[in-house]
Amino acid sequence: MLEGIISLIIVIFISPLFAGMINKYKAIFTGRIGAPVFQPYYELIRLIKKETINASSSSFVSKIAPIIIFLSMIFVSSIIPVGFLKPLISFNGDIILFAYILGLARFLQILSAMDIGSSFEGMGAAREATFALFAEPIFFFSIGSIAFISGHTSMYEIFNSILLNNIGYEIFIIVCSISVFILAITECSRMPVDDPNTHLELTMIHEVMILDNSGFDLFLYQFSSYIKLTIYALIEISFFYPFGKQNHFLGILIFIVGFLTLSITLALVETITSRYKMKLIPQYLLFATSIGILNLLIYTFMK
Repeated sequence: MLEGIISLIIVIFISPLFAGMINKYKAIFTGRIGAPVFQPYYELIRLIKKETINASSSSFVSKIAPIIIFLSMIFVSSIIPVGFLKPLISFNGDIILFAYILGLARFLQILSAMDIGSSFEGMGAAREATFALFAEPIFFFSIGSIAFISGHTSMYEIFNSILLNNIGYEIFIIVCSISVFILAITECSRMPVDDPNTHLELTMIHEVMILDNSGFDLFLYQFSSYIKLTIYALIEISFFYPFGKQNHFLGILIFIVGFLTLSITLALVETITSRYKMKLIPQYLLFATSIGILNLLIYTFMK
């Protein structure tokens, strides 16, 4: 119980820092000094002090959606393992609950965007729904394939069962991590699927859905996006954490190095790649799904 509470607190408090690290490295790669890594904390504090103004055309959906989305991210954070700490919620089949809670948050985000009645936000909601159709199979063919091979259906047990003791299984895990990395880019609206820093309505997906939000509501949306990005980062790190399973000091070191490596990788990807055309994004996601399926088939027949 105590380990679960500690892991949940870690996820909540380091999530803005992780986003700040990515922004800092992006600035460095483009030859700028950039904002400090703690800038997301300052922005969240600024937003929470501002007044919340709702659109006159909105209903109760726009009022409850930010709260439920934020609570959904907190709940999902309590399922994901943080290093050697056991999560607060862990039971057989929680991998399905994990996916569906994220789906609930997406559904409410889309519903809230459509509730405003804005053509721009409706456009972003349509894009989110379309790309979700291609993104969700990636999760089940990546994390689900490891669950199938390990025989476990709990997120903690799945990652705890990973043993990188033969070359075939190591390749299998690396390919799964690549699929999940592409999924994280899509789910968290990062380049090359979406640009988190743009404010051009015609090219936005996530940001355009929260254009009419302000104050505490925008605080909840921003904080939720930071937590979601951190959750996927933890999944990536968990693929390789078994190296430090028998040594907590080595495990903590891998955890820190993993976060630094992921932040640098994400910043580098967003720096050297341009945003894909909308019609190319489904192909990009289908590529991640296909390598997940082929990876599972190859490993199963070679085993």
